[in-house]
Amino acid sequence: MLAYVFSESRDQILFGGDSLIWRLLPAAVTVFGVGLVDDLLGLKPWQKLAGQTVAALLAYSAGVRILQGGGYPVGPVWSLVLTVFWLLLCSNAINLVDGMDGLAAGVGLFATMTIFLSAQMDHNQPLSLAAFPLAMCLLGFLCFNFSPATIFLGDSGSLLIGFLL
Repeated sequence: MLAYVFSESRDQILFGGDSLIWRLLPAAVTVFGVGLVDDLLGLKPWQKLAGQTVAALLAYSAGVRILQGGGYPVGPVWSLVLTVFWLLLCSNAINLVDGMDGLAAGVGLFATMTIFLSAQMDHNQPLSLAAFPLAMCLLGFLCFNFSPATIFLGDSGSLLIGFLL
């Protein structure tokens, strides 16, 4: 990983015009914004779900897609349905376990490290570069989120972590 970080091709992956990071940014900002509005003002469940669905559709249009299931290719309609469903499921799963100190961040850290290690074994450096910073942020956050917690994720943080996972 360190060899890749110091290589010349990392700039193209991170800052290239067609980088998935830049294409996914509007979806991530949308899901974070929905959570922030819910934290500050409170949203009805259908409003929150509608905002998350918009973010999932933005991610799909950015290229985040489920293209096969069980080794079999899925059609474009099923790809859209499965991708949106999966993003909503993951976002809300992490949001639902955010009730106890350290639980959501711990689950997110474990999942992110699993993704990172899997990406390393598959030599998928762009995924590694996306997963590792999230894992380190969650690790730093956990220092202050264990009982007694002094900071919390809130809906904005937990929805974003689940969405990114």
